[in-house]
Amino acid sequence: MAFPAKWMAYGLAAFGLLAGVPATATTQDDKDTLVYLHSIEPKTFYQWWTQAEYPRRQLLDSLVFLDEKQQLQPWLATAWKQDGTVWTFTLRDDVVFTDGSRLDAATVAKNFDFWLKISTSVPDSFFKEAKVIDARTVEFHTTVPQPWLADLLSSPAFGINSAASLDRDLKEIGEKPIGSGPFVLKEWKHGEEIVFERNDQYQWGPQGTHGGPAHLKTVRWKFVPDSNARWLALEKGEADLIYEPPSVKWQEAQGKYLTSQRLAPGRNQALSLNVEAGPFTDKRVRQAFAYASNRQQIAQSVFRGAVPYEGNGAYSKTTQDYLDLDDQYAHDPARAAALLEEAGYGRLNAEGYRIDKDGKVLEIVFPLYPTVVNPEGVIAAQALQAEVKKVGIKLNTFVLTQTELAAGRYTKADEYDIVQGYWTWYAPTVLSINYRPAGENTSTATIYGRQQLNQFAADNGNPNPHNRVRSADWQLQEAIIAAHEETDPAARAQKLAAIQQHISDEALALGFYASTYNLVGQKYLGGLTHNIFGPQFYAISKN
Repeated sequence: MAFPAKWMAYGLAAFGLLAGVPATATTQDDKDTLVYLHSIEPKTFYQWWTQAEYPRRQLLDSLVFLDEKQQLQPWLATAWKQDGTVWTFTLRDDVVFTDGSRLDAATVAKNFDFWLKISTSVPDSFFKEAKVIDARTVEFHTTVPQPWLADLLSSPAFGINSAASLDRDLKEIGEKPIGSGPFVLKEWKHGEEIVFERNDQYQWGPQGTHGGPAHLKTVRWKFVPDSNARWLALEKGEADLIYEPPSVKWQEAQGKYLTSQRLAPGRNQALSLNVEAGPFTDKRVRQAFAYASNRQQIAQSVFRGAVPYEGNGAYSKTTQDYLDLDDQYAHDPARAAALLEEAGYGRLNAEGYRIDKDGKVLEIVFPLYPTVVNPEGVIAAQALQAEVKKVGIKLNTFVLTQTELAAGRYTKADEYDIVQGYWTWYAPTVLSINYRPAGENTSTATIYGRQQLNQFAADNGNPNPHNRVRSADWQLQEAIIAAHEETDPAARAQKLAAIQQHISDEALALGFYASTYNLVGQKYLGGLTHNIFGPQFYAISKN
């Protein structure tokens, strides 16, 4: 399948990606400074969002560390254990935050309380409360047994701030987090770069690392939205390391540079289908869309091997107890057409779109979020539009403006039919986050709280802004909880497999492509730590 060049041009224009690389260049000869080019600039360090977690990881340490083999290692905690709904963590006694305060159990407990306020995804992961046992021992209590709590805590989402720094308002915390990490924030030139400087007092690196201060003195974390501009800077020696090169350059990069690819845990770049209102309330229409979409061929053609196809709409390949569903809903236009006819869309209008008995066009509204879908993803969505048109489905896809994002447009049940997005969460608990039915407050507009500067998550009315399927199926949620409560690993895996299969069979969410972290760097780099949460520059050096 070939896609017109104008689609690429559209994607770049829609995102305003015309800015070049900043003029300042750093060469191989500067051994103490790393120039890293990233794509998206968060508004603050404390948006509840992967793009904010990348830079935050350089400042904040976690209780446990996930190495590149996805094995947990001690970090701020030296030991941990689970007993039902209680996890007990033993802390190091030598950790000092960059404000001079020391790590203790009370500080960790205060961070736990802070996490509960940041996002509904935390209580939906069954976090309940923290209890201080003594200065070096803290208990985390959960509402149901949470076998993956330690895995979750390895994420930069759960980095530890100093106790005093959490007394500030969220805006100030987001502008300047104070942690115990290997780097401190020197400055943030919004629209250009974040500059990190080495924390020379650092002596508590994760087990398996060199342990002391970072090898680099300075990291210049530059924001360059255009992937072609990032690639050009690497080629010219103006960058040491870049994020997300153009897919067309990935194969070339593997021959010329150091490359690293990781697939994010949680949920991939999936299509959540709104089952509360609109055409997708009919399972037959959802399944027809799945058969017509030709998603696997689109992913292969657009991303050219740089980003793999993912057929599981609920889960990422790097999530525990993953079920491979890549063979589900293979491209079958004839089957799609038959399902649509069965659902009452048996006629075509003059434009070739299906209509019901009242003459209403089968139209699907598919807004794209520029904070989630990159320009190549826009091309993939446009290819999807072309594929489903072949069976008579009118897919209306468009990139949301910043004004629409800020206003929370296309979040109400009658405003959208598909939402595309990933959710980075290292536990099957991502199922609870994405499918737990909302309470009295059914609004999903509060999802934008995490995209703004100074808003804690709304909890009045028990909303779930991350349930974009708008599932009201409490039996599904009960099955998710039952899987967490299961103590036998084999039986738990079977229960999780059944849940993933159910979501696929019902076509609640369709996999599209993996949420992928591709890095390309100069060959003189060594020691890059790149796990499923993204890069960490603590051990990197320029040789």
